[in-house]
Amino acid sequence: MQEQKSRAAEIESRKDDPSQYEGMRYRLIDSTLEVVGHVGLEHLTIRKVSEHAGVSVGLVHHHFENKSNLVYKTFVYLIRRVREQLTAGRRGIVDPVERMKFTADMCFSDEVMRPGAANVWPHMWSSSAYDKDVQRLCTAFSRRLRSNFIWDLRKAGCDQTMATIYAMQAMALVHGLWIEHRVAGTMSISEVLGVFHGVIDHATNRGWKTGMMCYARRTNH
Repeated sequence: MQEQKSRAAEIESRKDDPSQYEGMRYRLIDSTLEVVGHVGLEHLTIRKVSEHAGVSVGLVHHHFENKSNLVYKTFVYLIRRVREQLTAGRRGIVDPVERMKFTADMCFSDEVMRPGAANVWPHMWSSSAYDKDVQRLCTAFSRRLRSNFIWDLRKAGCDQTMATIYAMQAMALVHGLWIEHRVAGTMSISEVLGVFHGVIDHATNRGWKTGMMCYARRTNH
């Protein structure tokens, strides 16, 4: 009884401090990713998360209603992290082609490909087929990513129609190359990014322009 009162007091004290409360939520989500990285999402349990985080099962339930809620909040956390990093990184890149390549790189960054996160992404996309909340989350992220590609392609000189087509191809590459690397294991990260960058160069004629510039420099000398 005394232990329950102490736990209740601990929870209330965290609620009084928003930063501490949010900090614990992020700590539990990080623990979730670590556990998923070791055992997979299908074997994830609230108890395993609590043991990894070094807290009680009750505290995990205080922050997350159940396993489904914890998994959903983990989806939200991952997408938010990638979106924030994309926004911050893209803001400092002037050249639209380099900005596209940065965006492509972010889709295969350490943040995305670390074991826990890499095990979660496929479940998130498959869950969107029957979970409306997850579907809205995935749709919003995909639209934002496609919009970024279209914007950069337009700035690189493509008309609206071709920019849209190339952006759709880029989105297909994100998913296809991810599967080839992570699931099939047929491509390394360097090969994945090499293919993606090559497609971007082709779409924007960057490879052709670079070749012509090199040729011009050689002939001028």
